Amino acid sequence: MLRHLRKNLNLQIQVLMALLVVLTALPIGLLWHNSTERVVHLTIEHIYKHASQGVISHLREFFTDAHQVYQHQDRIQKALNSKVQNRETLLNHLLTVLNHHNEIDYFYFANVDGGLLSMGHQENNQYFLIETDSNQAGNLNRFSSDHDGHKGQLLETTTNFDALEKAWFQNAIDSNEPVWSNIYASAFDPTLLGITLSQAQRDDSGKLLGVWGLDLTLNTVVHELNKSKLSQHGDVVLYDKNQAILASTSPAHTPSNGELPAINQSTAPILDSLIKADSNKGNSLLLVDHNGEQWAGFISDYNIGQDHLVKIAFYSPLTDFAPELGASQRAAILLTAVLVLVAILLGKKAAWQLHQPIQALTQAAEQISKGRWGSQITITRDDELGTLAKSFNKMQRNLELTIHELDSQQQETKRLNALLERQNQELEARVKERTQALSTANTKLQQMAYFDGLTGIANRRYFWQQLDEKCREQDGWLLIMDIDNFKLINDAYGHIEGDNILKHFTATCQAVLPANCLFGRIGGEEFAVWMADVPRLEIEKITHQLLSQLERHPYTNGITSVVVSTSIGVSRCTSLPQKSYAVADRLLYQAKQEGKNRAVIEPTADDHEV
Repeated sequence: MLRHLRKNLNLQIQVLMALLVVLTALPIGLLWHNSTERVVHLTIEHIYKHASQGVISHLREFFTDAHQVYQHQDRIQKALNSKVQNRETLLNHLLTVLNHHNEIDYFYFANVDGGLLSMGHQENNQYFLIETDSNQAGNLNRFSSDHDGHKGQLLETTTNFDALEKAWFQNAIDSNEPVWSNIYASAFDPTLLGITLSQAQRDDSGKLLGVWGLDLTLNTVVHELNKSKLSQHGDVVLYDKNQAILASTSPAHTPSNGELPAINQSTAPILDSLIKADSNKGNSLLLVDHNGEQWAGFISDYNIGQDHLVKIAFYSPLTDFAPELGASQRAAILLTAVLVLVAILLGKKAAWQLHQPIQALTQAAEQISKGRWGSQITITRDDELGTLAKSFNKMQRNLELTIHELDSQQQETKRLNALLERQNQELEARVKERTQALSTANTKLQQMAYFDGLTGIANRRYFWQQLDEKCREQDGWLLIMDIDNFKLINDAYGHIEGDNILKHFTATCQAVLPANCLFGRIGGEEFAVWMADVPRLEIEKITHQLLSQLERHPYTNGITSVVVSTSIGVSRCTSLPQKSYAVADRLLYQAKQEGKNRAVIEPTADDHEV
């Protein structure tokens, strides 16, 4: 066969052109495929890191909010000593704390007789009153309630409840600081798991009066994890160092009989594979295969307190992030195969067209070989060119005809080159179109990750991220604003009008605030503003303008007009934004206590000098 190939120029041309196209098209296709896949993986890793920081920020808010409750109580210890002795004053205190800390699910006090008084709420604003009979150990009753603590219908009862036997009670009396408990099942619903931060209450002589406790249920954590899901078929999982699932967006990971599900190939096969892969790669994008489908994952660490190390895992099928990638890859492979086939056919056609005139020239030369010729060409070849050379000596008189024939072949070659160039341009246009689509998708994901979907201003995560950067660069002011009586407005006009009022409030504030400030929504009706350092008088002027503008421009829907007011806490914002937030939040609480619709500004050194 090789000998036949060596002597057949037509076949040589076809084989060489086919090899040339294959060696050119395949590397280009593979390079495009690999570069596109790498860009997608880097983009997914970047998104996962941002989402992980967002979940950690939410968890930090949960646990920081819990510690802030006890920090506030430390300042009113003497008042608490008398409040815990009276049910009504104790109940009012529990309600006040619960209504000012949305992250807390239950807040309660257990006395030294084993009795318990507790207030709690769920996501749908349903409140519960929980207390023991006769304020001592015994039956524990759960009643429906409202946000004012009015006792409603008896829902259920647990017998033989004694707070003194609970681990969170015993841990608190052995410490002078708030103590986190282990995760445990609810007294009423074993499938509802939670964690308690408890602190002992003692009088001036050091005598134990009881123990405060606040609960963060894992259902609340699951609700927050659902907000951080990045794709339809993906999940977010929180698990501990023993690989027990604490919270998950997957219904398959629901606790059973108060027991946390363990991570293994039967309960969580994808997560189990990611954990094994993470032991080798560390803090980077993880890729595993499951049932013939590739999944992307990311795992990061978070510490609850000092002793509770948990891990946060994100994972989703790659097809959720770039559904067009698979189709694009298949199209690229198909296009490469088509180009190779077309090139082989064109090569065969070109070789046939080249070979045909040679044969014609040879036949013509043989027809005129009886004539006389001058110089003879001496060449020894076994292929068609050798035959042509022998015939050339016989066809001098037909040289012009040969030149015209070669010109015709040259024009055909140019036409084929133009066709190939046009096909290359079409391929480049398609690649550019796919790249633009991916860029648009990335821009949309960034918009969703950084800005509040209702008001269009910075969301909580992006606000705190930007605040940290600005505080490192310069000092400024931090304003924490909370719309007064917003729950009453929601109850009176409905959630749709409540959303419209939030938009109205945002637009009104933007009309007053400086253009270079940072404005964000950090809670349901809670907003925050950072602005560059200005004199205190300028801050007073701005807060006055905010309150006046809201009063002069009530919200109206054509039928009803609602005057929206707000309470504002203002603090100096330095390189410690969390500390500044705590000060502003305390001043906001003071503004609420002083009658609402006002601003309380942190005193500065200049104030004392004046």
